[in-house]
Amino acid sequence: MAEFRAFIAWITGKQSMGEAASRLGVTTRQAFSARIAWCWRVEPAPPPVPRAHRHVMEDGTYVPYGWCLLVLTGDDGRPLRWQWCAGETKDAYLLLSRGVARPGLLVCDGGRGCLAAAEARWPGVRVQRCLVHVLRNTRADLTNRPESEAGRGLLALARALGGVTDADGARAWLRDLNDWYTKHEAFLKERTMAKDDPARARGREWWWTHGRLRRAWLRLAGLHRERMLFAFCDPDAVGDGGPLPSTTNQLEGGVNAVVRRALDHHRGLSEEHMRRCCEWALYMLTEHPDPESLVRPEHWAAKTTGAVADDGPAPGAIAAVQLPAPGVDAYEGGFGVRKGWAGRPR
Repeated sequence: MAEFRAFIAWITGKQSMGEAASRLGVTTRQAFSARIAWCWRVEPAPPPVPRAHRHVMEDGTYVPYGWCLLVLTGDDGRPLRWQWCAGETKDAYLLLSRGVARPGLLVCDGGRGCLAAAEARWPGVRVQRCLVHVLRNTRADLTNRPESEAGRGLLALARALGGVTDADGARAWLRDLNDWYTKHEAFLKERTMAKDDPARARGREWWWTHGRLRRAWLRLAGLHRERMLFAFCDPDAVGDGGPLPSTTNQLEGGVNAVVRRALDHHRGLSEEHMRRCCEWALYMLTEHPDPESLVRPEHWAAKTTGAVADDGPAPGAIAAVQLPAPGVDAYEGGFGVRKGWAGRPR
C-alpha cells in the first residue's frame, strides 16, 4: 500500500518521478518504476450514480495518441462517467450516459453525436446549447471584425448572450434579434447570379450573397426554435431549484482542465499509461474517491521482476519519436485498446 499511495500521489500530483522516488525511499527513477509497475494494473472505475441530477454536462477533450475522452458531470460539477473513444459519435455518448438517470437539463456543445445519444437515452430531455460555443461558431462565420453593418450587429447580439441570466433578459434579447432581422431582412435575402460571377458558380445558378451571415442568423434562430438557446432559464426546466448553467465552462475549465494539467505534468507516458493517468485524475475528482479500495491481490501478486521501461524522458533529454506498430489494423468504432498509430489523426 505504501507503493500504491506513492503512485497515486505521483500520478495525480506535480512531483517528478525523482521526487516521488525519494518519497518512497528509493534512489533512482528506474527503481521507482519497478516498485510501482503493478499499480498501473489498478483500473479506476466510475462509481455508481445513486440519484438523478437537475442538470448534467457532457463534453469531449482530445488527448495524445488520437484518443478522445468524453466526460459527464453532475450538478455538483464532479465527474459521473467517462468514456474513451476515437470521436464524439452517438455510440460513444450512449456508452457515456449508460446508467445515468434522466436529468432535468443536459448542457452540451450541441454536437450531433451528443444530441442523438441524448434523445435515444433520455427521450424529450431538455438541452441547453453552450452559449460560449454559440458565440464561437458565430465569430467563426462573421470574424471578429465584420465588414457589414448587419454582421457587426449580429456579432454584438451573439456577444450579448453571455449577459442573459433570466427569462426577462432572454425575452429582451429575442426582441433585439427580431429587430435586427426586420432591419436587415432584404440584405440577408440578396442573391448572386451565376452570370454575374461565373468564376464562383461551380455549377450553381445562384447563391446567397451573404451566405456566412445568413448561416450565423439561421443558427441563432434555429436554436431558439428548438428551445435550446435559453433552456437554462425556462421555468419548465428550472423549476424551483434556482438557476441552471448556460455554458459548459464548469466542465471545460474544471474537470477537463485537471486532466490536461495531469498530462502536462507527466509528459512522455506511453499510450496505456497516458490513459490510466487521465482516469486517475478523473476518479480523484469524484464525490468519494477511495483508490485503495480498488486494489485487489491479483494486481500486486504478480509484480514485474525484470527491467521496467521508464515513463518519460530524462531531464533535459529529447523524447524519441514513437514509430507506428507494424501490422496494426484500423480500429472499428473507437473502443478498446489501440496500439501504434491506428486512428490517430495525421
